[in-house]
Amino acid sequence: MSPDIEPQPFRICLDLNIWCAALLSDAAGRQGSATQELVAQVRRGVTGFGPTQLVISWGMLSRLGVVLERLGFSRAAAETITAGIALVAQVGPVELSPLVILGGTGLAPLRDVEDLHVLEVAFTGRAQLLVTANFQDFVSYGTLVHQPGKVAVQQRVRHELIIAHPHVAVEWARTGEIELGGSGSAGRVDSIR
Repeated sequence: MSPDIEPQPFRICLDLNIWCAALLSDAAGRQGSATQELVAQVRRGVTGFGPTQLVISWGMLSRLGVVLERLGFSRAAAETITAGIALVAQVGPVELSPLVILGGTGLAPLRDVEDLHVLEVAFTGRAQLLVTANFQDFVSYGTLVHQPGKVAVQQRVRHELIIAHPHVAVEWARTGEIELGGSGSAGRVDSIR
């Protein structure tokens, strides 16, 4: 690589359940959960992969605000939290404003419209990793499952997206190495970009 070319940041999309779990753990005074660690790393903009860019949409942020209110957060708290998350994306290594997704490709036959939106955001934002606790909801026709319930890969034209459970993803974020499983060999992020 030429010294004049800066490496591209690692792009990660966190499903809403990851944000909710981390925020609920914070509110309950718990520490050290996988979701809390992932959210903290994403907020800092640095993981084991190096500079890390959050991929999220305005639609996801809006839905998160509604869910947070249902979970007992005040409207003001929910607005402050979602504004803070938007800011993380906006000031990240590539200063990516939350995406506006108008429709979608419809290539993934997911049952849930919200899950389909998250998947479309991850692909549109060129995320390399989508982290979700609802792993099975993102497995559809054509998904290559490497570790049942934990790791899968969806591929579209010129882009590959790894879908992982937070307990797996947090280890990858710590080390900067992705282990898809099944093959027994670890692959650095450069090999999957």
